[in-house]
Amino acid sequence: MTRYITLAYGDASATYRQSLMLLVSLAAHAPEPSEVVVVTDRPDRFVWFGTRIEIDYLDAGRLERWRGPNPFSMRHKLELARASIVSGRQEVVLLDADVLARRPLGPFIEKLRAGDLFMHKREYILSETRRVGNRKLWRELKKRGFRDDDGMWNSGVLAVPSADRALLEEALNMYDELGADGVRHFATEQLVEGVVLGRTGRLKAAEDWFTHYWGNKSGYDAEISRFLADAFIDGLSVKDAAERYRENPIDLPPEVRPTPLQKLRKRIGRV
Repeated sequence: MTRYITLAYGDASATYRQSLMLLVSLAAHAPEPSEVVVVTDRPDRFVWFGTRIEIDYLDAGRLERWRGPNPFSMRHKLELARASIVSGRQEVVLLDADVLARRPLGPFIEKLRAGDLFMHKREYILSETRRVGNRKLWRELKKRGFRDDDGMWNSGVLAVPSADRALLEEALNMYDELGADGVRHFATEQLVEGVVLGRTGRLKAAEDWFTHYWGNKSGYDAEISRFLADAFIDGLSVKDAAERYRENPIDLPPEVRPTPLQKLRKRIGRV
């Protein structure tokens, strides 16, 4: 049994549109047996899926406990990943709302069952980065014994077999130790996951099977809005919508970098 999990909470409509599209893409490409779980404080947004998904209600108290005493990053994603691994389940795949399955996931699941670990992709080696903020982070981490080959990985996809639950415990401990030591970084959650999983030698990139469009949300959200509007107007079932997505996937660049003119306008706007 493969368990796919996504987290959707708050009031932003775009988050729920993106979550719905993620679920459609899983319906299109995830092989059976599988289970899809949505952790949310707005279960009413997902009634279209009926019994195809499970709803795990997220109340404010639970979210606050998951965030912990130093909520400077997405610590609650780590807590969710750890809590989602249940004895007897072969693998857990945690997906951000702004992710889409892009092709049949059978080969991905086979690799996961064979012992591979997955995050979306490696962004950079910590010791080799040249960005000022990243260099500052590396200096702090180097003093704490981090290795020259440790990498920063994108955690839009996080896939772990149940046998490796202890790795998530280790990542949580590392997160909390860094927080207690005064290290603050917006990507600490994915930092500790990439470091702990990467040191096993089994961590692989999932970008062949998933698109994480964090760098082009506006472009994808426009296409998602059109897709869902057409699906609802046409009265499609989830099964029919999944078939439509298989035949006509959303295929945009996952990241769009600002042009020099856009950067200049942004600077001027700050003055």
